[in-house]
Amino acid sequence: MELLPESMGLLNVLALMFSCFVGAAITTGVGMGGGILVIGIMSLFLPISALIPIHALTQAGSGIIRAFIFRKSVLLRFFGLFALGTLVGYAIATQFIVVLPESSLKLFLGVGIIILMFLPSFEVAVVSAKMIIALGVITGFLTMFVGVMGPIVGAFLASFLKERHIIVGTLAWCLSFQNLGKALIFGKLGFDFSAWLFLIALLIFASYLGVLVGKKALDYSNNDLFKKILKIACIFLGGKLVVDAVRAML
Repeated sequence: MELLPESMGLLNVLALMFSCFVGAAITTGVGMGGGILVIGIMSLFLPISALIPIHALTQAGSGIIRAFIFRKSVLLRFFGLFALGTLVGYAIATQFIVVLPESSLKLFLGVGIIILMFLPSFEVAVVSAKMIIALGVITGFLTMFVGVMGPIVGAFLASFLKERHIIVGTLAWCLSFQNLGKALIFGKLGFDFSAWLFLIALLIFASYLGVLVGKKALDYSNNDLFKKILKIACIFLGGKLVVDAVRAML
C-alpha cells in the first residue's frame, strides 16, 4: 500500500507541510488567517474534489492541538452556542451539496477567499445567544462550500473581545469543532480519506510545530504589517483560483 498518492511528489509534500506550519503559526500568533493561506496553497497541489475534505481534517487536527494548548483561554458558553448553530448549518448545507465541475469549485473557492480578505472590522456592543447561534448557522453552512470561516468568526470575536489569548483560544475551539464535523460529513457523503491519511498526519505534525512557534510569537508580535502581507498573499492565491477557473470555462 502506497503511503502517498502518486500525484504527491516529495516537493509537493514539503510545500504543503511548510504551508501548514506557517498557517498554524499565523493563526496562533495573529488570531486568524492561516487557514486561508493553507487552503490557497493546497489548491495548487491537491485535486479540487479532495481539497475541502483534506483541508477540513488537517485544520481539525491543528485546531484541536491549539484548543488544548489554549484550554484555559476559552469562552465555553460562546463555544456551546456556536456549536449548536453549526450543527443547524450543517443540516441545511447537506441539502444543497451537489457534484460541481472542477472549474466551478475553483471559482467559488477563489471568490470566497478574496471576499473574506476584505471583511471590514466592526464592534458589537451587546452579544446575545441568538447572535452566536446565528453565527454558527451561517458559518456552518458556508464552510461546507468555501472551506475557511476563521476570518468571519475571528472578526466577530474581535468585535467584543480585546484579550488576544481568549480570542485565539475560543476561535480554536469553534473552528476545530466545525472542521472536524465537516470532515466527518464529507466522509459520510463518500469521500475516501484512506489514501490521504499519511499526508494528513504529516500536515497535522507540521501544524503542531507551527502552533508552538505561533504561541511564542503571540505575546511579542506586531500584527499590522504581517496582516497586510498575509492579505496580499491570500488575495493572490484567490485570484489565481479565479483565473484558472475562468480559463477552464472558456
